[in-house]
Amino acid sequence: MKHIVWDWNGTLLDDTDAALGALNAMLRRRGKRPVAKQFYRERFAFPVRPFYSECGFELENEDWASIAVEYHEAYGRGARMLATGAIEALRRIRANGVGQSLLSALRQDRLEADARSFGVDGFFEFVRGTDNLDGASKTGAALRLARDVRAAHPGEAVEFVMIGDAIHDKEVADAIGARCVLFSGGSHSAARLEPLAPVFDTLADAACAALGEGVRQM
Repeated sequence: MKHIVWDWNGTLLDDTDAALGALNAMLRRRGKRPVAKQFYRERFAFPVRPFYSECGFELENEDWASIAVEYHEAYGRGARMLATGAIEALRRIRANGVGQSLLSALRQDRLEADARSFGVDGFFEFVRGTDNLDGASKTGAALRLARDVRAAHPGEAVEFVMIGDAIHDKEVADAIGARCVLFSGGSHSAARLEPLAPVFDTLADAACAALGEGVRQM
């Protein structure tokens, strides 16, 4: 049985500009220079703390929990939308009779609210986030998700496929024994992703690859 695990931020949700805008607002507030989108896509990674240090935050003088709250408040004011082709990709997978779940490093309550707000919650068997705003890792959430999917389908061998936009999505895929398909339109540049797994520049092609259909890779 195949089961598709979708990443949220940067994959199904087009929010890279909102994330970058929140980061730069925080940098300006501290008298630091903002970072360019190219720098962001070339350097952003999980866990996010080292990236924040690289951007100029003096983390030894700040409380990380307060930074996380400040970021999410600013991020929430930014423009976010479903990525181009997201609904079509979700529908295509559902039409093939393949189960889908949503996975994110976002805190569980915020992830559930986002999925409802953008009208995609009905596509997913499970919606799994974290219990914090740290931006550290979603590997633990992925392991719990994989366990829950297997428990919901006893006696069936489950083949997981992870679709994401970041290096961490490949790490998560490896942790749950999943095949990985990567999307180049989110937080990471294609050049960073290409050594790791097949990379596609549309969600339609990523969905086809996850289903095992032939598409042209970047």
